[in-house]
Amino acid sequence: MQLDRTHIAIRVRSLSEIGDLALLMIRRYPVAVTRAFFAGALPWIVINAVLLSFLPLRIAADEFFTDDSASDLIRYVSWMMVLVVLQTPLAGAFSTYYLGQAVFEQKPTLRHTFAEVWKLRWPLLWVLGVKRLAIPTTLLLIFRIGTDADVFIDFMLPWLIVILAAVVRSNRPFVPEMIVLERCPLRSKSQHVITLSRRSKGLHTPMASELGGRFLTVAGTSFVLVCSVYYSLIWVRGIATSNWSTDLLAMMVFIPLALWTVAAFSVVVRLLGYLDARIRLEGWEVELAIRAEAIRQFGEDAMNAQAASSRRSGPNQPSTPNKPAASPTQAADTEEALLVSDNEPEANETAIEVEVRP
Repeated sequence: MQLDRTHIAIRVRSLSEIGDLALLMIRRYPVAVTRAFFAGALPWIVINAVLLSFLPLRIAADEFFTDDSASDLIRYVSWMMVLVVLQTPLAGAFSTYYLGQAVFEQKPTLRHTFAEVWKLRWPLLWVLGVKRLAIPTTLLLIFRIGTDADVFIDFMLPWLIVILAAVVRSNRPFVPEMIVLERCPLRSKSQHVITLSRRSKGLHTPMASELGGRFLTVAGTSFVLVCSVYYSLIWVRGIATSNWSTDLLAMMVFIPLALWTVAAFSVVVRLLGYLDARIRLEGWEVELAIRAEAIRQFGEDAMNAQAASSRRSGPNQPSTPNKPAASPTQAADTEEALLVSDNEPEANETAIEVEVRP
Protein backbone atom coordinates (compact mmCIF):
# COMPACT_ATOMS: atom_id res chain seq x y z
CA MET A 1 0.00 0.00 0.00
CA GLN A 2 1.35 3.42 -1.04
CA LEU A 3 -0.23 6.35 0.75
CA ASP A 4 0.16 8.69 -2.24
CA ARG A 5 -1.40 6.23 -4.71
CA THR A 6 -5.12 6.14 -3.94
CA HIS A 7 -8.16 4.90 -5.79
CA ILE A 8 -9.85 8.27 -5.33
CA ALA A 9 -8.12 11.51 -6.21
CA ILE A 10 -9.30 13.77 -3.39
CA ARG A 11 -9.43 17.53 -3.41
CA VAL A 12 -11.64 20.18 -1.85
CA ARG A 13 -15.13 19.76 -3.29
CA SER A 14 -18.53 21.35 -3.08
CA LEU A 15 -21.54 19.35 -1.93
CA SER A 16 -22.77 18.83 -5.49
CA GLU A 17 -19.35 17.50 -6.50
CA ILE A 18 -19.41 15.14 -3.51
CA GLY A 19 -22.76 13.85 -4.77
CA ASP A 20 -21.28 13.20 -8.23
CA LEU A 21 -18.32 11.40 -6.69
CA ALA A 22 -20.65 9.31 -4.51
CA LEU A 23 -22.41 8.02 -7.64
CA LEU A 24 -19.03 7.10 -9.14
CA MET A 25 -18.06 5.33 -5.92
CA ILE A 26 -21.24 3.27 -6.03
CA ARG A 27 -20.53 2.28 -9.63
CA ARG A 28 -16.89 1.47 -8.86
CA TYR A 29 -17.54 -0.38 -5.58
CA PRO A 30 -21.08 -1.82 -5.78
CA VAL A 31 -20.23 -4.38 -3.10
CA ALA A 32 -19.98 -1.56 -0.55
CA VAL A 33 -23.62 -0.55 -1.03
CA THR A 34 -25.05 -4.02 -1.65
CA ARG A 35 -23.50 -6.87 0.30
CA ALA A 36 -21.52 -4.79 2.81
CA PHE A 37 -24.30 -2.34 3.64
CA PHE A 38 -27.21 -4.75 3.61
CA ALA A 39 -25.23 -7.23 5.72
CA GLY A 40 -25.26 -4.57 8.41
CA ALA A 41 -28.83 -3.51 7.66
CA LEU A 42 -30.36 -7.01 7.56
CA PRO A 43 -30.75 -7.44 11.33
CA TRP A 44 -32.42 -4.06 11.57
CA ILE A 45 -34.71 -4.83 8.61
CA VAL A 46 -35.91 -7.98 10.37
CA ILE A 47 -36.35 -6.18 13.69
CA ASN A 48 -38.32 -3.36 12.08
CA ALA A 49 -40.59 -5.85 10.32
CA VAL A 50 -41.29 -7.64 13.59
CA LEU A 51 -42.04 -4.39 15.41
CA LEU A 52 -44.27 -2.74 12.80
CA SER A 53 -45.72 -5.48 10.58
CA PHE A 54 -48.93 -5.64 12.62
CA LEU A 55 -49.92 -2.22 11.26
CA PRO A 56 -49.96 -3.07 7.51
CA LEU A 57 -51.50 -6.44 8.35
CA ARG A 58 -54.28 -4.67 10.23
CA ILE A 59 -54.81 -2.28 7.32
CA ALA A 60 -54.97 -5.17 4.84
CA ALA A 61 -57.52 -6.96 7.03
CA ASP A 62 -59.93 -4.01 6.89
CA GLU A 63 -62.62 -4.42 4.27
CA PHE A 64 -62.64 -0.67 3.58
CA PHE A 65 -59.97 2.00 4.00
CA THR A 66 -61.29 3.87 7.03
CA ASP A 67 -59.96 6.65 9.23
CA ASP A 68 -58.39 4.01 11.46
CA SER A 69 -56.61 2.58 8.42
CA ALA A 70 -55.26 6.01 7.51
CA SER A 71 -54.08 6.47 11.09
CA ASP A 72 -52.28 3.11 11.04
CA LEU A 73 -50.66 3.95 7.70
CA ILE A 74 -49.31 7.28 8.95
CA ARG A 75 -48.13 5.58 12.13
CA TYR A 76 -46.36 2.84 10.16
CA VAL A 77 -44.62 5.20 7.73
CA SER A 78 -43.56 7.59 10.51
CA TRP A 79 -42.00 4.94 12.74
CA MET A 80 -40.38 3.10 9.84
CA MET A 81 -38.75 6.33 8.68
CA VAL A 82 -37.55 7.15 12.20
CA LEU A 83 -36.08 3.69 12.71
CA VAL A 84 -34.19 3.70 9.41
CA VAL A 85 -32.80 7.19 10.07
CA LEU A 86 -31.56 6.17 13.53
CA GLN A 87 -30.20 2.78 12.46
CA THR A 88 -28.36 3.87 9.29
CA PRO A 89 -25.03 4.82 10.99
CA LEU A 90 -24.85 1.39 12.65
CA ALA A 91 -25.97 -0.45 9.53
CA GLY A 92 -23.42 1.46 7.45
CA ALA A 93 -20.39 0.55 9.57
CA PHE A 94 -19.40 -2.26 7.19
CA SER A 95 -19.75 0.03 4.15
CA THR A 96 -17.71 2.74 5.84
CA TYR A 97 -14.84 0.40 6.63
CA TYR A 98 -15.02 -1.29 3.21
CA LEU A 99 -14.78 2.02 1.34
CA GLY A 100 -12.04 3.25 3.66
CA GLN A 101 -10.03 0.16 2.73
CA ALA A 102 -10.93 0.36 -0.95
CA VAL A 103 -9.40 3.80 -1.22
CA PHE A 104 -5.99 2.13 -0.94
CA GLU A 105 -6.54 -1.54 -1.74
CA GLN A 106 -7.75 -2.94 -5.04
CA LYS A 107 -10.12 -5.59 -3.65
CA PRO A 108 -10.78 -5.53 0.10
CA THR A 109 -12.47 -8.70 1.31
CA LEU A 110 -15.80 -8.78 3.09
CA ARG A 111 -14.49 -11.31 5.63
CA HIS A 112 -11.72 -8.94 6.70
CA THR A 113 -14.22 -6.05 6.80
CA PHE A 114 -16.61 -7.93 9.06
CA ALA A 115 -13.80 -9.08 11.35
CA GLU A 116 -12.42 -5.57 11.82
CA VAL A 117 -15.80 -3.95 12.43
CA TRP A 118 -16.74 -6.70 14.88
CA LYS A 119 -13.80 -5.64 17.05
CA LEU A 120 -15.44 -2.22 17.38
CA ARG A 121 -18.92 -3.51 18.20
CA TRP A 122 -19.10 -2.08 21.74
CA PRO A 123 -18.10 1.51 20.89
CA LEU A 124 -20.43 1.39 17.88
CA LEU A 125 -23.35 0.06 19.89
CA TRP A 126 -22.85 2.53 22.72
CA VAL A 127 -22.29 5.70 20.68
CA LEU A 128 -24.38 5.05 17.56
CA GLY A 129 -26.88 2.68 19.12
CA VAL A 130 -27.58 3.95 22.64
CA LYS A 131 -26.47 7.59 22.72
CA ARG A 132 -27.96 8.29 19.29
CA LEU A 133 -31.27 6.64 20.24
CA ALA A 134 -31.40 3.73 17.76
CA ILE A 135 -31.60 1.04 20.46
CA PRO A 136 -33.82 2.98 22.94
CA THR A 137 -36.34 3.75 20.17
CA THR A 138 -36.35 0.11 19.09
CA LEU A 139 -36.98 -1.01 22.68
CA LEU A 140 -39.81 1.50 23.01
CA LEU A 141 -41.62 0.05 20.00
CA ILE A 142 -41.51 -3.44 21.50
CA PHE A 143 -44.11 -2.25 24.02
CA ARG A 144 -46.24 -0.72 21.24
CA ILE A 145 -46.80 -3.95 19.29
CA GLY A 146 -50.51 -4.55 18.77
CA THR A 147 -51.62 -1.37 20.55
CA ASP A 148 -53.97 1.32 19.30
CA ALA A 149 -52.66 4.67 18.13
CA ASP A 150 -51.74 7.29 20.70
CA VAL A 151 -51.61 10.93 19.62
CA PHE A 152 -48.39 11.78 21.46
CA ILE A 153 -46.44 8.51 21.21
CA ASP A 154 -47.29 7.64 17.61
CA PHE A 155 -47.66 11.02 15.94
CA MET A 156 -45.70 13.62 17.89
CA LEU A 157 -42.87 11.57 19.40
CA PRO A 158 -41.47 10.32 16.05
CA TRP A 159 -40.96 13.88 14.85
CA LEU A 160 -39.41 14.95 18.14
CA ILE A 161 -36.93 12.08 17.84
CA VAL A 162 -36.12 13.05 14.25
CA ILE A 163 -35.54 16.68 15.24
CA LEU A 164 -33.27 15.64 18.13
CA ALA A 165 -31.32 13.26 15.89
CA ALA A 166 -30.98 15.97 13.24
CA VAL A 167 -29.55 18.46 15.75
CA VAL A 168 -26.98 15.94 17.02
CA ARG A 169 -25.96 14.67 13.59
CA SER A 170 -25.71 18.08 11.98
CA ASN A 171 -23.19 19.09 14.67
CA ARG A 172 -21.31 15.75 14.82
CA PRO A 173 -21.86 13.95 11.50
CA PHE A 174 -18.52 12.13 11.21
CA VAL A 175 -18.50 10.19 14.49
CA PRO A 176 -19.00 6.83 12.68
CA GLU A 177 -15.86 7.45 10.59
CA MET A 178 -13.88 8.41 13.68
CA ILE A 179 -14.81 5.14 15.37
CA VAL A 180 -14.46 2.83 12.37
CA LEU A 181 -11.53 4.41 10.48
CA GLU A 182 -9.60 6.38 13.08
CA ARG A 183 -10.25 3.95 15.97
CA CYS A 184 -10.58 6.79 18.48
CA PRO A 185 -11.15 5.37 21.97
CA LEU A 186 -14.18 6.53 23.94
CA ARG A 187 -12.04 7.39 26.97
CA SER A 188 -8.45 7.09 28.13
CA LYS A 189 -6.50 7.74 31.32
CA SER A 190 -3.56 9.07 29.31
CA GLN A 191 -3.51 12.74 28.39
CA HIS A 192 -1.62 11.87 25.22
CA VAL A 193 -4.42 9.81 23.71
CA ILE A 194 -6.91 11.61 21.49
CA THR A 195 -10.32 10.36 22.57
CA LEU A 196 -13.48 10.41 20.47
CA SER A 197 -14.85 13.55 22.12
CA ARG A 198 -11.62 15.51 21.66
CA ARG A 199 -11.26 14.35 18.07
CA SER A 200 -14.88 15.16 17.30
CA LYS A 201 -14.57 18.65 18.73
CA GLY A 202 -11.36 19.30 16.80
CA LEU A 203 -12.79 18.25 13.43
CA HIS A 204 -16.39 19.46 13.69
CA THR A 205 -16.11 22.81 15.46
CA PRO A 206 -14.23 24.74 12.72
CA MET A 207 -16.85 23.71 10.11
CA ALA A 208 -19.97 23.79 12.30
CA SER A 209 -22.05 26.17 10.17
CA GLU A 210 -21.11 24.55 6.86
CA LEU A 211 -21.78 21.06 8.19
CA GLY A 212 -25.23 22.14 9.37
CA GLY A 213 -26.10 23.53 5.95
CA ARG A 214 -24.85 20.43 4.21
CA PHE A 215 -26.85 18.22 6.55
CA LEU A 216 -30.10 20.03 5.77
CA THR A 217 -29.41 19.84 2.03
CA VAL A 218 -28.62 16.12 2.15
CA ALA A 219 -31.68 15.45 4.32
CA GLY A 220 -33.99 17.24 1.90
CA THR A 221 -32.45 15.51 -1.09
CA SER A 222 -32.72 12.14 0.63
CA PHE A 223 -36.44 12.65 1.25
CA VAL A 224 -36.98 13.43 -2.43
CA LEU A 225 -34.96 10.35 -3.41
CA VAL A 226 -37.01 8.12 -1.10
CA CYS A 227 -40.22 9.32 -2.73
CA SER A 228 -38.69 8.82 -6.18
CA VAL A 229 -37.59 5.25 -5.45
CA TYR A 230 -40.92 4.33 -3.86
CA TYR A 231 -43.09 5.70 -6.65
CA SER A 232 -40.77 4.17 -9.24
CA LEU A 233 -41.43 0.77 -7.69
CA ILE A 234 -45.17 1.49 -7.66
CA TRP A 235 -45.00 2.57 -11.32
CA VAL A 236 -43.12 -0.56 -12.42
CA ARG A 237 -45.60 -2.80 -10.64
CA GLY A 238 -48.53 -0.80 -11.97
CA ILE A 239 -47.33 -1.13 -15.56
CA ALA A 240 -46.73 -4.86 -15.11
CA THR A 241 -49.83 -5.82 -13.14
CA SER A 242 -52.21 -2.80 -13.31
CA ASN A 243 -52.11 -2.62 -9.52
CA TRP A 244 -51.46 0.96 -8.40
CA SER A 245 -52.67 0.66 -4.81
CA THR A 246 -50.76 0.99 -1.55
CA ASP A 247 -51.37 -2.61 -0.56
CA LEU A 248 -49.58 -5.00 1.78
CA LEU A 249 -46.65 -5.53 -0.62
CA ALA A 250 -46.14 -1.80 -1.07
CA MET A 251 -46.17 -1.16 2.67
CA MET A 252 -44.02 -4.08 3.82
CA VAL A 253 -41.54 -4.21 0.90
CA PHE A 254 -41.52 -1.03 -1.20
CA ILE A 255 -41.42 1.48 1.68
CA PRO A 256 -38.54 -0.19 3.60
CA LEU A 257 -36.68 -0.88 0.34
CA ALA A 258 -36.87 2.78 -0.70
CA LEU A 259 -35.70 3.96 2.72
CA TRP A 260 -32.76 1.55 2.96
CA THR A 261 -31.65 2.18 -0.63
CA VAL A 262 -31.32 5.90 -0.01
CA ALA A 263 -29.73 5.18 3.38
CA ALA A 264 -26.96 3.22 1.64
CA PHE A 265 -26.30 6.18 -0.66
CA SER A 266 -26.23 8.59 2.29
CA VAL A 267 -23.46 6.54 3.94
CA VAL A 268 -21.22 7.05 0.89
CA VAL A 269 -22.00 10.78 0.83
CA ARG A 270 -21.17 11.10 4.53
CA LEU A 271 -17.85 9.29 4.11
CA LEU A 272 -16.84 11.57 1.23
CA GLY A 273 -17.89 14.59 3.28
CA TYR A 274 -15.61 13.36 6.07
CA LEU A 275 -12.69 13.07 3.66
CA ASP A 276 -13.43 16.55 2.31
CA ALA A 277 -13.46 17.98 5.84
CA ARG A 278 -10.06 16.46 6.58
CA ILE A 279 -8.65 17.82 3.33
CA ARG A 280 -9.89 21.32 4.18
CA LEU A 281 -8.66 21.33 7.77
CA GLU A 282 -5.61 19.05 7.84
CA GLY A 283 -4.05 19.10 4.37
CA TRP A 284 -4.09 15.36 3.76
CA GLU A 285 -2.52 15.55 0.32
CA VAL A 286 0.66 17.05 1.80
CA GLU A 287 0.72 14.79 4.85
CA LEU A 288 0.23 11.58 2.89
CA ALA A 289 2.80 12.51 0.27
CA ILE A 290 5.41 13.10 3.01
CA ARG A 291 4.49 9.89 4.85
CA ALA A 292 4.58 7.84 1.66
CA GLU A 293 8.04 9.14 0.76
CA ALA A 294 9.29 8.50 4.31
CA ILE A 295 8.05 4.91 4.15
CA ARG A 296 9.80 4.38 0.80
CA GLN A 297 13.03 5.82 2.14
CA PHE A 298 13.16 4.46 5.70
CA GLY A 299 10.57 1.68 5.85
CA GLU A 300 7.25 1.41 7.61
CA ASP A 301 8.76 0.49 10.99
CA ALA A 302 10.65 3.77 11.15
CA MET A 303 7.48 5.63 10.27
CA ASN A 304 5.51 3.89 13.02
CA ALA A 305 8.20 4.72 15.55
CA GLN A 306 8.10 8.36 14.49
CA ALA A 307 4.32 8.45 14.80
CA ALA A 308 4.50 6.98 18.30
CA SER A 309 7.09 9.57 19.28
CA SER A 310 4.89 12.34 17.89
CA ARG A 311 1.92 11.16 19.93
CA ARG A 312 3.99 11.21 23.11
CA SER A 313 5.37 14.68 22.46
CA GLY A 314 2.32 16.34 20.94
CA PRO A 315 -0.97 15.21 22.42
CA ASN A 316 -2.93 18.02 20.78
CA GLN A 317 -2.10 17.01 17.24
CA PRO A 318 -5.00 15.56 15.22
CA SER A 319 -4.99 11.83 14.77
CA THR A 320 -4.73 10.10 11.42
CA PRO A 321 -7.06 7.20 10.61
CA ASN A 322 -5.76 3.79 9.71
CA LYS A 323 -6.90 4.18 6.13
CA PRO A 324 -6.98 7.86 5.14
CA ALA A 325 -7.81 8.83 1.61
CA ALA A 326 -6.07 11.60 -0.28
CA SER A 327 -3.85 12.27 -3.24
CA PRO A 328 -2.04 15.25 -4.80
CA THR A 329 -4.41 17.94 -6.05
CA GLN A 330 -5.33 17.67 -9.74
CA ALA A 331 -6.40 20.27 -12.27
CA ALA A 332 -9.03 22.66 -10.89
CA ASP A 333 -11.31 22.59 -13.94
CA THR A 334 -12.18 18.89 -13.75
CA GLU A 335 -13.75 16.68 -11.12
CA GLU A 336 -11.37 13.79 -10.85
CA ALA A 337 -12.55 10.53 -9.32
CA LEU A 338 -9.94 7.84 -9.42
CA LEU A 339 -11.45 4.70 -10.86
CA VAL A 340 -8.75 2.13 -11.54
CA SER A 341 -9.71 -0.80 -13.73
CA ASP A 342 -9.48 -4.15 -11.97
CA ASN A 343 -7.90 -5.91 -14.95
CA GLU A 344 -5.17 -3.37 -15.64
CA PRO A 345 -1.70 -4.83 -15.09
CA GLU A 346 -0.45 -1.45 -13.88
CA ALA A 347 -3.43 -0.66 -11.68
CA ASN A 348 -1.24 0.24 -8.73
CA GLU A 349 0.86 2.66 -10.76
CA THR A 350 -1.58 4.48 -13.02
CA ALA A 351 -4.73 6.34 -12.03
CA ILE A 352 -7.45 6.95 -14.56
CA GLU A 353 -9.18 10.31 -14.31
CA VAL A 354 -12.90 10.35 -14.96
CA GLU A 355 -14.33 13.75 -15.77
CA VAL A 356 -17.79 14.32 -14.34
CA ARG A 357 -19.76 17.09 -15.99
CA PRO A 358 -22.86 18.66 -14.46
